[in-house]
Amino acid sequence: MKEDWKYNGPIFDAHTHIGHTEDLYKMVQIEEEFRVASQVAIVHGEGNLTPIRKQFPKRFVFAKYLSLSDVAHFEVDKVIAVIERIKSEGYGLAKMWFGPRWRDYYQEVPDNFRIDDLRLDPIFQALEDHNVPLLLHVADPDTYYDLHYQDKKKYGTKTESLAQLENVIERHPHLVFQLPHFGSQPEIHRLSNLAKWLDRFSNVILDTASSRWMARELSKDVNKARGFLTKYSDRVMFGTDLSTNRGSQDYFAGRYLAQRLLWETNVREKPLPFDDADTKDSGGTFINGLDLPVSVLSKLYWENAVRIHGIPK
Repeated sequence: MKEDWKYNGPIFDAHTHIGHTEDLYKMVQIEEEFRVASQVAIVHGEGNLTPIRKQFPKRFVFAKYLSLSDVAHFEVDKVIAVIERIKSEGYGLAKMWFGPRWRDYYQEVPDNFRIDDLRLDPIFQALEDHNVPLLLHVADPDTYYDLHYQDKKKYGTKTESLAQLENVIERHPHLVFQLPHFGSQPEIHRLSNLAKWLDRFSNVILDTASSRWMARELSKDVNKARGFLTKYSDRVMFGTDLSTNRGSQDYFAGRYLAQRLLWETNVREKPLPFDDADTKDSGGTFINGLDLPVSVLSKLYWENAVRIHGIPK
């Protein structure tokens, strides 16, 4: 890792996944090489939280994974009971995943299921009432819809998914929504819609997971991307979507390097330092750096996440 980055302060990774503790030590060790001092950790496995809190008492803000099956089958009371215990159990926020692929994993879900179904409204209201931020993933890269989600009857369209998400946000103005992957809208032609969301909804904040998605899309128009990051510098947190179960040095290094090149430098046509499955057969992904000012980088890497999630204690 190069040492002469424009930003040299601590980094808060606002979007990571952790599982078994034996994998966690390697993850933390590698992250510290890249100056990651704190992180949001989405916990996989009910028995993992207590030992992780003991081993790393001042590193993680933990996110509770709400049962997708319970949500999808409208088991609202079960989900609300979990939400009511979140803070007392040591979690700081909740996570809900509704990328289109969720339909591949669950049976007996209504074909017309919508995340904005009013039957689910008490779940979002409970999060709002208990002051629990929600990391909510809805929709995926445009490339996925071209390559993997061609069955629109099953997966729907990205426009439909984003409209449902917008409806949920509009109904819950006091619930903090952390929208991962730039609100699933880092594509240059979608930034204008994302800007409208940020202008309308003061309770929305974005994270920058994942590295290849950000690098691939935001590099396509440096001026528009830089203008967006500068204008909304208070609303974006650095995040990677890295996971303990893929804890090789190369895996972590490539993702951190890609984002730091994107945010901090003025490189042009720099090859992404790992394979992008979405573009490997069409020429690959290249990074064009946004060369953001230090004042924006400080918010991106640290200040915004501390304001939203606090420093682990």
